[in-house]
Amino acid sequence: MRNYFQEVLTLQHDFSSQNTALMQERGDLIRNVIPNELRTWSAAQPNAVLPFRGRLNVQGRDGTGLKTFVPWVRVHSPELSPSAQNGWYVVYLFRQDGEGVALCISHGSTRFDGRDFKPRTFDEAATLMAWARGLVSKQAALMGMVEGVNLGSIATLSKAYESTAAFSKTYAAGNLPDDSELARDALQAVAILGELYRAQELGKAPSSPPPEMIEAIDAVSAVARPGSKRTASGGQGFGLSTLERQAVEQHAMSAALTWLTANAFTTVRDVHATHSCDFLGTRDGVQHHIEVKGTTSSYGQVILTANEVELHRRVHPANILIVVHGIDLIEARTKAVGGQVSVLDPFVVESCQLTPLSYMCALP
Repeated sequence: MRNYFQEVLTLQHDFSSQNTALMQERGDLIRNVIPNELRTWSAAQPNAVLPFRGRLNVQGRDGTGLKTFVPWVRVHSPELSPSAQNGWYVVYLFRQDGEGVALCISHGSTRFDGRDFKPRTFDEAATLMAWARGLVSKQAALMGMVEGVNLGSIATLSKAYESTAAFSKTYAAGNLPDDSELARDALQAVAILGELYRAQELGKAPSSPPPEMIEAIDAVSAVARPGSKRTASGGQGFGLSTLERQAVEQHAMSAALTWLTANAFTTVRDVHATHSCDFLGTRDGVQHHIEVKGTTSSYGQVILTANEVELHRRVHPANILIVVHGIDLIEARTKAVGGQVSVLDPFVVESCQLTPLSYMCALP
């Protein structure tokens, strides 16, 4: 791999936006030779990014039509980063001036506006970088990574790449490490990527939908369009497994019960198996219907069934919604811990924005 990297860096000195013979040689290295070699490394194997439970792919690009100043090869999840414009990935970015290649943990830097790829806004990129650095900065520093990257280019696309590189480790041309060190660094970088993917799966990343929202949308889509392989979630994640979901729900119920006991509720009964709510509890002689929602995501969205909505409208104001959010999964994702308790007391359904996931359609 070291020799292939050096060949690309040498070819950078003869860059042309046209498909010259030298750029064809660069293109073969970027699109075929290096990805094929990288696929044999442990970093690109399916079990390389535990606790993320998805699969990995390797992709290289040097420009479609006109050649790009900064070619790249990335390791990514086809589901969580279906294109280089979306999601997180580990990527090798080759400096425009041929002075080095940077191993980066990056996020998609552009959006397609229907005509062209536009860089993400400064605020959007800054939010993504702050989140990732807050989550995995210690692990990145241990493997010698620094924040950001310098690609030796003033091109717009190159600057966009720089703005969405959370961490990088640059290898200087002419002094590239041997393959064993390169492979070890790649494996460590992909392990860090796995932590970002895990957080994305759990709905903890910026703009990531809650996993239960993904599950609900995909379940409705599967019923409405049986046999379709396309999911409504658009490849944003996989949701939680049955055991993980049960752990989150049980933890939320326990946290809610603790809050109810501490807030003057008596004779609290668990009725989730028979009612359209989770608890019935008495406070000051008044029976309340109490709904509990648990999520690994942040406070913002929950799923309510039609029966739950109707119940809360009917029994208001003797109704409460307890949301336990930011729950984490530990011990190989078998145990739920932590989270914050937010309480809407009473719960006013009309104060929320209800978005229908499907309709029951009575045909004419």
